[in-house]
Amino acid sequence: MQPQRRRDYFKACKSAAQTALVCLALPLMAACSTTAGTTQTIPSENYNGRVSVLVIHHTSANFEDSVNILTKPSSNSVSSHYLVPDPSDTSYKKDTLEVYELVPESERAWHAGRSYWNGKSALNDDSIGIEVVNQTYCVKADAPSAESSSALNVRSAKRFCFYPDFPESQIEILVPLIDGILKRHPRITPTQIVGHSDIAPDRKIDPGPRFPWHRLYKLGYGAWFDDDVAIKYWNRFLADPVPITNVQMALSAYGYKIEKTGVLDTQTRNVIQAFQLHFRPSEITGEPSTETVAILYALIEKYRANELDDLLSYEQAP
Repeated sequence: MQPQRRRDYFKACKSAAQTALVCLALPLMAACSTTAGTTQTIPSENYNGRVSVLVIHHTSANFEDSVNILTKPSSNSVSSHYLVPDPSDTSYKKDTLEVYELVPESERAWHAGRSYWNGKSALNDDSIGIEVVNQTYCVKADAPSAESSSALNVRSAKRFCFYPDFPESQIEILVPLIDGILKRHPRITPTQIVGHSDIAPDRKIDPGPRFPWHRLYKLGYGAWFDDDVAIKYWNRFLADPVPITNVQMALSAYGYKIEKTGVLDTQTRNVIQAFQLHFRPSEITGEPSTETVAILYALIEKYRANELDDLLSYEQAP
């Protein structure tokens, strides 16, 4: 090949090679640009929100101590998402009541501890916690008494508790707080609004018998029974008492953690007391009275109707 033609040939090959490299690089450059600059979204229907339970507590401490307990690290650190002050508390220095957010709702607060409700354990993972300042206190017995082995709840027999009222202004700021939480977390259905005693009946009594569950229900928040339905079951059970096994099954169906043992043991008394704290505060005995069981079945009919037939299936007493 002549020198000039050889030079033209290699020049043409070099140009073709450069063109090929550019062509190969263009898709890679475009891909890098897309990855770095934008995020594509394909909405999935296969998910749900983290929060499905709202747990209400009382602090048993004043506002200042509650803030320290709920925000400072300790050997047994605890927290909640919200803290609601008490206007009569001298440690609260502001003229008007305000709700305090301590943990964002998107994060996991440490308020429930060892807990269970409606098939789920360790409820810190699934719940929002509200601490309401209410200086309930209990006095422990100096020595064991004859009551501790009687039909009364064993825990109740060992302590004497005092429950202050919840002030009106406190409830007035609590209600819009609950309303906002429910709007942000629609998985919290009426039966998923509970007290600490509901989810830990063996060790907790808060928010106590003076918390206005019925009033909240009338405002549209939480669960409650219908009087006429409870009366229906009361009359039925006066004539045909419910076996303790079925009472245990009904408590479990509603959401409580309870084993079906067929006897009125300590765990059953604790759960019945927690139920009474919520739905029958005039009768906190841990006893499955006809009134308590009638209320339980009225709630089952209203909120767990698919369980009702099985829970009403038992042999009549001779």
